[in-house]
Amino acid sequence: MSDPVQTAIAALFCTSCLVRILPAFVPLRIGPRQRRYLERLLPAAVFVNFAVYLVYSEALREPVAALASLAVVAGMACFDRLGVLATAVLGTAIYFGLVRGLG
Repeated sequence: MSDPVQTAIAALFCTSCLVRILPAFVPLRIGPRQRRYLERLLPAAVFVNFAVYLVYSEALREPVAALASLAVVAGMACFDRLGVLATAVLGTAIYFGLVRGLG
């Protein structure tokens, strides 16, 4: 694996630990409304971060397909229309559909 790929994987791992593991050990004194907001926002932020990394790694080969799939995934994550799995499947289908259609 190249250094940029290892760096990206390490950054994603650290981000995931910060938003998933650390809160279990460090109590946050926030109200229930703020807690619900963070519980919705942080997983989506990690998912979009991962999607951006994937797009970046593919954008050099297929920029149109990568950017289109990222836009759909980001929109679905921001508007909370589908679950994480369905959004990932949709983004993947768009990417491969455009690659096969453009190639």
